Amino acid sequence: MKAILVLSISLMMLNSQFIKTTTSIACDQSIYLLPDIYYVKGSASTIVEPTQAVVTLEIEVKDEKAQIALQEAAQIAEDAVKAIKENCQGGLKIQTEDFTIQPHKEYSQNQPKGVTFSGFKVINRITVETLNTSDVGKIIDVAVKNKVNKVNGIQFDVSKEEKKRLKNVLVEQAIEDAKHTANVVLKELNMRIESIKSVQFLENYGSQAKTQMEQQVNVGFVIRPID
Repeated sequence: MKAILVLSISLMMLNSQFIKTTTSIACDQSIYLLPDIYYVKGSASTIVEPTQAVVTLEIEVKDEKAQIALQEAAQIAEDAVKAIKENCQGGLKIQTEDFTIQPHKEYSQNQPKGVTFSGFKVINRITVETLNTSDVGKIIDVAVKNKVNKVNGIQFDVSKEEKKRLKNVLVEQAIEDAKHTANVVLKELNMRIESIKSVQFLENYGSQAKTQMEQQVNVGFVIRPID
């Protein structure tokens, strides 16, 4: 009489699990339920330094006549951009982020009629992107010297090319981390990794100035008993 021996293996540790499939083989062979996929999480991280900076400048001009306000704002922007280009050589990218002109009035309770100014206000916001982060202070100094009113913000970041390169490296390291964990656990169970079945990306990825980039993966391994 043919006999079939079914052995169920269940492993619950390190956030991993088996997906089981039933297999039937002839009676003269060793027959058991073979674990199919063993899932293990892996992670990798690195500290990144910014490779670029974006400085947002604001030019504000008020005048009783719209044309004069526009002309003055345009001249300030032209002078500031020219001076920045002459003093900073860090792969600059300069563009207008926002430009508005609108009627504007200012009031004061100390004045008889309350109105101290009536005319137009022009606001021109310019972003200066540089690949040389050490130029940030110089950009601000030159801009203010050329009548730029405000510095709205400074944002440090990593270039798209560098982000892509670092993410690829972290993915490889995270997979190796998962593989190492799986080998440690499976060795105690007299099992081994035969191949990688799947890799799921667990999104936990970002970058800021001098901060940490991290990548997590969930790797599915095909495993077999050690011969």
